Amino acid sequence: MNMELENSIKAALADIDSFQTTDCLDADIIGRYAENKLDNPERESVEKHLHTCLYCLKQLNDMTALQHFQKQAALKQQARQHQSIAPNFLGKLREFFDFSFNPWRFSAVGLATAWVIFIASSFVLKQAGHQAGFPQLNRDAFVKVQAFNEAGSILREQQGVVVGSEGLIASNLSHLAGASKLRVTFKDGSTRDISQIWKDDDKNLAVLKTDARALTSMPIGDIKEIVGKRIYAVADPSSSNKGLQEALASDIKEIPSRKKDGGAKYIQVATQSVTATKGAIVDDKGRLIGFIITEEKHINLATPVDDVARLVKLGKAIPVSQLKQVSFSGDALNAYMKGIMARDSQRWDEAISNLQTAIRLNPRLEGAYVELGYACYRKQNFAKEAEAYEAALKINPDNPDALYSLAWNMESRGKYQQAVPLYERALSLAPEDAEIIYQLGLSYLAQGRKDKASEMSVRLKRLDPGQAELLRRLIR
Repeated sequence: MNMELENSIKAALADIDSFQTTDCLDADIIGRYAENKLDNPERESVEKHLHTCLYCLKQLNDMTALQHFQKQAALKQQARQHQSIAPNFLGKLREFFDFSFNPWRFSAVGLATAWVIFIASSFVLKQAGHQAGFPQLNRDAFVKVQAFNEAGSILREQQGVVVGSEGLIASNLSHLAGASKLRVTFKDGSTRDISQIWKDDDKNLAVLKTDARALTSMPIGDIKEIVGKRIYAVADPSSSNKGLQEALASDIKEIPSRKKDGGAKYIQVATQSVTATKGAIVDDKGRLIGFIITEEKHINLATPVDDVARLVKLGKAIPVSQLKQVSFSGDALNAYMKGIMARDSQRWDEAISNLQTAIRLNPRLEGAYVELGYACYRKQNFAKEAEAYEAALKINPDNPDALYSLAWNMESRGKYQQAVPLYERALSLAPEDAEIIYQLGLSYLAQGRKDKASEMSVRLKRLDPGQAELLRRLIR
């Protein structure tokens, strides 16, 4: 971020009380809104005001933070911990501008804070008398993707983007559901029919490959550099700057995993738009950084452009005829993220409720089952915990997180015969995971198989010498 702009925003935020007007909301109304106690007409009226009022957004942010930490204080075991992680509002903003984003991950107050930053930035730019410059787009890299039914009629059409020089085109998956044929139309009017496609339901991502050569592709940006900066959603690449929607990359959401390709990442995108946001997103230099996969008004999630290469490398192309059903649900993904946020704040009942909602909306969202199992474990409902992991494995038998967690569940109940093969399968999928190796060694030892436990100790020495030595001493 430009240092002069950053200092201006800090100054504006330091004098935030000056933004108060006679139209500002009553504190009681803001409190009831934060607690979700308003009916729909009142809520819509409050949200309309919040979209433009920095002062009231600050009050909402403070009140949300206060409510959140009051709930945490009720958990006696966590009281000391939360006493040290409740910085005030301006402290959070200083962390934001210092680019220390880790404390914001899955924060219960992150959404309101993102709005404050966004509106403060807009205010400063307006006061300065200029508008942020729009990036130059390589518009030839955008294509039209049409989905046809069996009768040859167009079901839907949407934007696609050429990624790389190998004829790869990335687009949203959900709008292609039910297609019998896909057709890509390039900037010069030429077309190609697509017979195969890579798909990722959880990321609402489709990758198509054409035999066209010498295609113009988008330059690729780095998501590590975008958090806290302005980005742009390309709603209509043919409409000059009017087709660009200004936004803020407010966070990177990460869901860790034992998978070989790592956990899922999502870019959180904040806008002031009163209409749904969609399309590719680019940085201030016009470089492609991702694709918006939910279609909400103000806060959306986007999949990073890196997922295109990952999907082609690790996935398997399928015939277009198999696109009859797509399990992606934006509402399910939002509920899933809320469950993650509640889990990280150790609000287990809330986590379970949100994760169950996510599963109801998208029964094939395997990550939600794994998280639900962990929340049930923390509530000491071990039978429900096992059921959740088993449900995830029915969707994907090669989910190492579900395999490991189910093995631990079995082991904790003394079912070593069932636990060992699960650990072994998880280890075959994540061979460098020290935690799996250690737990497998303990299971072998509980069965009296010291030779196998010793093998795990030797294997563990390179990855975690401390755990290796502990396991070796237990074997003696």
